[in-house]
Amino acid sequence: MTEYPPTAAEATTPKAALADVFRDGRRPYAVLVILGVAIHALNLLVISIIMPTIVADIGGAAYYTWPSMAYTIGSIIGAACVGPVWVALGARKGYAASAVAFVVGTTASALAPDIASLIAARAAQGLAGGLIIGGGMALVSGLFDTGLRTRMLAMYQGTWMVAQLLGPVIGGAFAEVGWWRGSFWSMVPLALCLAAVAWFKLPDRLDSEAADEIAGAFPFMRLALLTGGVFCIAAAGPIDDMVVRGALVIAAIGLVWLTFRLDGKADNRLYPSHAMSVHSPVGLALCIMFLIGLVQTSVNLFLPLLLQIVHGVTPLLISFVGIVITLGWTVATFAVSGWSGARERFALWVGPLFMIAGLIGMTLTAQLPALAVFTLAAFVMGLGVGAHNVHLLARTMMAALKGEERITASAIPSIRSLGIAFGAALAGMLSTIAGLGDATEPIAVGNAVTFVYGAALLPLGLAAIFMIRLVRMGRGTYSR
Repeated sequence: MTEYPPTAAEATTPKAALADVFRDGRRPYAVLVILGVAIHALNLLVISIIMPTIVADIGGAAYYTWPSMAYTIGSIIGAACVGPVWVALGARKGYAASAVAFVVGTTASALAPDIASLIAARAAQGLAGGLIIGGGMALVSGLFDTGLRTRMLAMYQGTWMVAQLLGPVIGGAFAEVGWWRGSFWSMVPLALCLAAVAWFKLPDRLDSEAADEIAGAFPFMRLALLTGGVFCIAAAGPIDDMVVRGALVIAAIGLVWLTFRLDGKADNRLYPSHAMSVHSPVGLALCIMFLIGLVQTSVNLFLPLLLQIVHGVTPLLISFVGIVITLGWTVATFAVSGWSGARERFALWVGPLFMIAGLIGMTLTAQLPALAVFTLAAFVMGLGVGAHNVHLLARTMMAALKGEERITASAIPSIRSLGIAFGAALAGMLSTIAGLGDATEPIAVGNAVTFVYGAALLPLGLAAIFMIRLVRMGRGTYSR
């Protein structure tokens, strides 16, 4: 394995102070990134709280999970669309248009008369949300230099933490008064503010973008293939029939693979060169993000079920354990965001190892009367995510090929969401194989969750191996 020495920039670039992201004219850019992730995260989290109220009002209980699924699918596609949209409109118009589209989708969600209309509106809202979150990553890459990126990304993660705390509160408040539509209306002023700041404060094009970029034909075919692949993997999750579920997973893999295959030959790419290739620093980093997203979903998906059925804890405590994971993530993120050089490489190496240690602890104690130990293991896993995450994102942006800075940054949330979607389907398949049954028997649930958690150690171990290879590559660009 070839070891690439770190470049001078990587080795000597000092990390800025956290407050520096708001200085020297960067405040509106930081506000855009923070506000964008807040809007996106809140709309991901609120829906689960208000869905019982929604179906009680407009019906559609048979499609209970579809509004959430539609938003997720839309966000994956939207993040992938940042490149062609910004080539056509530029950063200012593209980001502002994304915020306006979010207003339209949110308004349609608030006015939805039936579940079918809500699902369609949520898909449109998710598409705009993906454009916003992917565009936010492009802003971090294009408007914040190397020393500031990890600090800005730490603010990004901190916003996710706050959104995780506020989402249930906002959704619960509107559900309590029986006005679920208010949770959507409350997002409209935030999205309008985002559109205004983008329109008046963003440059027409980022410094990393070529002024003479020419928009090619919009990649409808590739987006259709990607949409089909994501829909197949999302649809596989709730299906009990193993043959049908397996067919959907295979179809999803094929459609997503074909998307990347065609995209690699196109001029107006959705994803960077050698995306998902272990021979490219960017591709290797994206593979790690995909695997980490897959593992996190496998853990989080069955966490409430395990705690409720096996340990008999209340919903409040279930939420507490979930927050503990996010808290560990956030604490580690802010602790390491100022690291550089050897300490940065250490954070990248040790992050997956902490995740492995935490997941082993959760697996071994999943069925034991040791909830405190289980919670501590969950915290350790969260620490592992936070330890490596900001530096992995920053290194991915730093390793982008010239001219691909924007699509490299916007690919990050799209690839991570793909990992989440595949993780949900895979975890569902594994739990069925392990005999989850009707998810009411403590022994069956405990065995199934233990099996899923143990199986998740395999992709997590692969991610750790990939991380070692990535760190050894340094910033050396690689081409085949």
